[in-house]
Amino acid sequence: MPKKSNTRRADGRIAVQVYLGREDGKRIYKTVYGKTQKEAEQKATELKQQLHKGIDLSNSDRSFSYWADMFLMSKKQQLTHAHYTQIKSRLQYFVDRFGYKNIENIKLCDGEQAVAELAKCNPITQKASSKKTLIGYTSVLKRCFDYAIANRVIDYNPMQYLSIPNGMQKKTREALTAEQQQWIINTEHRAQLPAMIMLFAGLRRGEVSALLWSDVDLQNKTITVNKSYDFRENKVKSTKTVSGIRVIPIPDVLVNFLKSVEKISDYVCPCTNGAVMRESAWQRLWNSYMQTLNQQYGDFIDMPTAQNIPIVIPTFTPHCLRHTYCTMLYESGIDAVTAKNLMGHKDISTTLGIYTHLSREKAQTDIEKLNSFLQSKATDINHIQS
Repeated sequence: MPKKSNTRRADGRIAVQVYLGREDGKRIYKTVYGKTQKEAEQKATELKQQLHKGIDLSNSDRSFSYWADMFLMSKKQQLTHAHYTQIKSRLQYFVDRFGYKNIENIKLCDGEQAVAELAKCNPITQKASSKKTLIGYTSVLKRCFDYAIANRVIDYNPMQYLSIPNGMQKKTREALTAEQQQWIINTEHRAQLPAMIMLFAGLRRGEVSALLWSDVDLQNKTITVNKSYDFRENKVKSTKTVSGIRVIPIPDVLVNFLKSVEKISDYVCPCTNGAVMRESAWQRLWNSYMQTLNQQYGDFIDMPTAQNIPIVIPTFTPHCLRHTYCTMLYESGIDAVTAKNLMGHKDISTTLGIYTHLSREKAQTDIEKLNSFLQSKATDINHIQS
């Protein structure tokens, strides 16, 4: 008896229905299509194989955008506001490129193309992306597909072998130069107080926001860190980790500066009204600070006068000051374990990573000094012989 063929549609394709089961008493089917009877039946067979593996085929027609949203919802209560916002931004990059696609139809090449574009131009900075940034983006994408696997929507992760382009250079956070450090010490501004604390005590921005004058012991020259401001929930909480609780000996330059500060609040670095400084206040304060430093130390020679003065100095973030503090610990000969405790790092590998990078930089500088010395000696010898 000849095998029955399915009816050909008006568009020329042949449709085959696969029974998925019952939901709310109704029989659920999924339809697959092929240009030929053989192709349609092959797709139906593959669908049945997925069904036997436990894949939820009733949800498999959801877009990548849908599952990206589901993944973000699952993480919202687990992460800090800053971390969640970062993941959401990175995932949105991929949603913009193939969010409309069925998640089971997205291939490795789709991810590779998106990452290649990102390597050339980051949508946030409009510059080439660093190696660290690309690793962060690919990690988020892989985790999103893992979440879909856990929900039995797909049975494998097409981004499992997604890698970043070869030859990417790792960008490192730069410590402030000696000149920039003097800018902070010598320039009066409302941001000078938090900048001095971050530069000479290594506090995080949230720790500075929550810092009280009762935490500052100028007689014994210490700052006690035992809390931090959560910019997401807008409240003071305990430090991010137990390691964040610490007593930091502070240098005389900071002690003398703090002695001169007029106390207008229980908070050391409050808003103008004496309340704790929130995210928006930080942004306004720091933008004003960079503009002031730019006006005072920027080189505007041969630059036409303009109403809006352009930023010509190398700007820096609050975290760059903390990184500079760690750099000064290294240059002072303080061991990595002590530095870890002073920085409040949870894992010493974070401290060692900074120390290792600084050690390599120093080695390169020393070699350059040796080369200069040898060249000068060779010049002297040639001069004597001539």
